Amino acid sequence: MKNICSLLPLGLLLVTGCARNYTIALTNGTQLGAQGKPHFKDGVYYFKDANGRDTSVAAGRVSQIGPASSAKQDEKSGFYNSPSK
Repeated sequence: MKNICSLLPLGLLLVTGCARNYTIALTNGTQLGAQGKPHFKDGVYYFKDANGRDTSVAAGRVSQIGPASSAKQDEKSGFYNSPSK
């Protein structure tokens, strides 16, 4: 029982640490891919885009931010969770 209690926090840490890419949904329906969690400062979200460039978006344009693994695929946005082959 003691081993299970000590492994449970480690397992939870591993599961939550998997979300490295995020999707930023804008109010116009566009979705942007972000490498790492966006940071909020002075009414602006700062993040690295899918190409690794530093990018910013005003908070008023953002409707939702979440892990890319839980984002819905939107044909209009041009952002997909996995590359098409």
